[in-house]
Amino acid sequence: MMKPKNPLSDPLKAVLIYSISLALFVTAAGCGKEEKKTPPPMPVTVAPVESETVPIYLDYVGTTDSIQTVDINARVEGFLIKRAFEDGADVKEGQLLFVIDPRPFEADLAAAQAQLSESRASLSYALEQVRRYEPLVGKQYITQDTYDGYVTQAEENRAAVEAAQANVTQAKLNLGYCTMYSPFDGRIGRRYVDVGNLVGAAGEPTKLATIVQLDPLYVYFSVAERDVPKVIGAQEENPLTVSVLLPDETKTPESGTVDFINNQVDVNTGTIELRAVVTNTRKSILPGQYVKVRLLLGEQPNTTIVPQQAVGEQQGQKYVYVVGEGNKVEFKNVTVGQDYGSKYTVIASGVKAGEKVIIEGLQKVRPGMVVSPKAPRPTPGPTPGPRAPEKEGE
Repeated sequence: MMKPKNPLSDPLKAVLIYSISLALFVTAAGCGKEEKKTPPPMPVTVAPVESETVPIYLDYVGTTDSIQTVDINARVEGFLIKRAFEDGADVKEGQLLFVIDPRPFEADLAAAQAQLSESRASLSYALEQVRRYEPLVGKQYITQDTYDGYVTQAEENRAAVEAAQANVTQAKLNLGYCTMYSPFDGRIGRRYVDVGNLVGAAGEPTKLATIVQLDPLYVYFSVAERDVPKVIGAQEENPLTVSVLLPDETKTPESGTVDFINNQVDVNTGTIELRAVVTNTRKSILPGQYVKVRLLLGEQPNTTIVPQQAVGEQQGQKYVYVVGEGNKVEFKNVTVGQDYGSKYTVIASGVKAGEKVIIEGLQKVRPGMVVSPKAPRPTPGPTPGPRAPEKEGE
C-alpha cells in the first residue's frame, strides 16, 4: 500500500503555500492595526470677558412702613347709618367712608343759630340804649350809675353773642363729624363696626377702620458701622438711591431715595439706621414686610465682568475655563466681586477683557482639551428699571 505524499515535499508547492499564507497574515495584521478616527472637538458655548462701568452697592435687609397711617374714629355719639367702602379696598383722598345719623346734630345747629340770632338782637338793643342815653348822662338827666348799667348790659350781650357764635361753630363741627372721608389716597382695612351700632358713646372715640398709605412707602434698614464712612462719603457726592425687592425677587424692583440717616450708631448692634422713601406703584409691597434693599453708592468704570454661569467653584476657590490659543481650554482661578445685574459677576482678578470664557459645558471640559467654541444665542437687552444699568445679553 502506497503512503500519501506530503505536499511540502514538493518545493514548488511549498513556496506557493507559504506565499499565500504570508499574504493572508499581512492582510489580517493590516486590518487589526487600522487607525481609529479622531473624534471632533467638543462644542462649547463661550462669551467674551467684558469691561463695563458698574454700580457700587451694598445689600441689606429692610422693613417697610407706611408714611401715613390713620385710624378713622367716630368723634361724636350717634348711630352709624352708612358704610361707603368695601373692606380692603383702595380709597381716594376725600372719598366718603362712614356716615353717622346727622339729624340730632342738625337740630343742635339750628338751635345754636337761633340762640345766636337772639343774642345779636339783644346786643343791638343794648347798644342802642347806650347810644341813646350817653348824651343824657352829661346833662344829668340820668345818673352815672344808670348809664353804666346800660353799658354793662351791652357788654354782657356782646359776650353772649360770642358764646352763641362759638356754639354755632361747635354745632357745625359736630355735624361735620357725622360724615367721615379718607384723608389721603391709600388702602382701607376691615371695618370694626357695622352699620346700625351706636358709636362714640360716653364721649370716647370709636375706631371704625384704619387707612394706610401704600405709595410711596418708608423702608428702614441698618448699615454696618464699618460701611458708614462709605455711605456718608457717597451721600456727600450725590443723593443716595436704593432699589427694593421682595425676598422672592419675582417683581421688578422699586426705586427710592434715602431721606434720613440716624444721628448715632446703635452700640448694641453696631449699626446705624437709614430710611428711604420708595415708590410702590403696583402696591405689591405692604407695610411691615421684609425686603431686600440695595443701596447704590456710585459707579466704577473699567470693571471686568463675566456671565455668572461661567464661574465655577472648587474647594472654595472660584475659577473659569478660558478658551486660549488653538482653542485649548485653560483653567484660571479668579477673585469675584459683587453681582452686576441678574446675569453678570464682577471679576476682581484672574482674567482680562477680551478673553473668552466657557459658559456652557464646564463639567465636560478639562484643561488642555481642544474645543469648538460657539457664541451664545442672542438674548434681549436689559429691561429698564430702577437699578443701575445692567447687561442682560450679548
